[in-house]
Amino acid sequence: MLLTFAEIQKGIFTIPGEGVVDYHAIFKLLADNDYKGWVVVEAEQDPAKANPLEYAIRARQFIADHTGL
Repeated sequence: MLLTFAEIQKGIFTIPGEGVVDYHAIFKLLADNDYKGWVVVEAEQDPAKANPLEYAIRARQFIADHTGL
């Protein structure tokens, strides 16, 4: 069965702390290199399934919990 891009895309984009991206390794790399710049998070979920404010707060909390920022 062939899937459309829209079907494949469902559930791919999510916030830090969910999914398969190893954010701990990314945060360690940034810390090890004394990075002092911005961290930008973009997550494109269906707002009918993932409340944007709730997910932004969760993403921010994950980053704070794992970086101290």
